[in-house]
Amino acid sequence: MPSLSFSKWSPSGNTTLLFPAEAVPVAAQADVAGQALQCQVLGGEQAGFHDLKARRLRMSGGEFCVNATRALGALLASGEPAVARELDMDGRPVTPAARDEYQYDVQVSGWQTPVHLRVRGRMPVWQVAADLILPNCPVQQVAPGAVLVRLPGIAHLLLDASHPFPDDYLAASSLLRQEFSLDTLPACGIIWWRQVQQQLEMMPVVHVRDAGTTFLENACGSGSLALGLRHCPAGEQRRLAIRQPGGLLDVHVDRRATEARATVDGPVQLVAQGRLWLPDKNR
Repeated sequence: MPSLSFSKWSPSGNTTLLFPAEAVPVAAQADVAGQALQCQVLGGEQAGFHDLKARRLRMSGGEFCVNATRALGALLASGEPAVARELDMDGRPVTPAARDEYQYDVQVSGWQTPVHLRVRGRMPVWQVAADLILPNCPVQQVAPGAVLVRLPGIAHLLLDASHPFPDDYLAASSLLRQEFSLDTLPACGIIWWRQVQQQLEMMPVVHVRDAGTTFLENACGSGSLALGLRHCPAGEQRRLAIRQPGGLLDVHVDRRATEARATVDGPVQLVAQGRLWLPDKNR
């Protein structure tokens, strides 16, 4: 029965499993992720495979994921040496507000340019911001109340309040993926969103093709970015705090310059780490 080490993270509630890439061939990663994400095994909403030395992350379906990338930043910071702190006579830090801060440039599947991560905090809770250089990301109204945003590695169909969240979201998301030809993509999200008293709220359902998973996620970083692009016209900037089932994600989109940029920021918590044993399919 093969085993591999893992860590489980909660970036704003979007539970993420991370495994060392050298332990699982790329061709087997989607299958391993599909098994590990089952609730009777480790559970979670998505999985990725990391090379910490190269600072590289590949999601199980080769898709792009902001929250898993932010979790990678926390994983990198967890391996940093502890910072010595000056204490007062009572053993309290002289500067109690001070926090460890780290910065990393990482590569993630689906995204062509490095993602800059700013990590603040310490074990087991960090605040991690992902700074992105945006390529051309088409924002297209495809039906009344429906906008399709195509990001590298994932696309999101944004449905406003004229489309109530369905009782059977799995069936509804499947039909919508077929209607808008999204099933051929590595990953896609159906985002039901609304504005309540100047607060944006969203419910993300995300499908990863190769892993064969569809989850109502507690948070979606790329979906939040897509919603930010939906609300930020060319030549302008917007700062949005977007509420999702797991809490808030802060999104800043700046499209004033030729090279548009965006930041997605929020908490990341370590949930568990250890070893996973999976059935040996050759037996």
